[in-house]
Amino acid sequence: MAEQRMKSYEMIPERIKRRYLEFYDELYNPERSVLDLRTKELIAIAASVMADCKGCLKGHVLKAVRAGATREEVGEAIAIAIAISGAAIVDRTDIANEEFDLVRKLWENGGKRENGIDDTTP
Repeated sequence: MAEQRMKSYEMIPERIKRRYLEFYDELYNPERSVLDLRTKELIAIAASVMADCKGCLKGHVLKAVRAGATREEVGEAIAIAIAISGAAIVDRTDIANEEFDLVRKLWENGGKRENGIDDTTP
């Protein structure tokens, strides 16, 4: 027996789905938009990568190409997502270091760990 594919929006109440689709339609309304479609799709590509949405990525790459985006532009949009992702990791480690004073407590004390550092912190 063949496995049935997931139906998009199937679990979302009709009234919520309708509002979401109205929002999406408004966002892409060319008469009220300040960004051209190609630019929107390039932004959507980066957002899709960050959101880890494969279906979104596929759809927005196809839409971007249809709107005139080049391979280089699509690649640069993806590279921006990679850069922001890397910056987010640096940001999280900077915040953890600041909160727990890890570098000073672990390595800047002549190689001796300070008393009071909690080894049980996950």
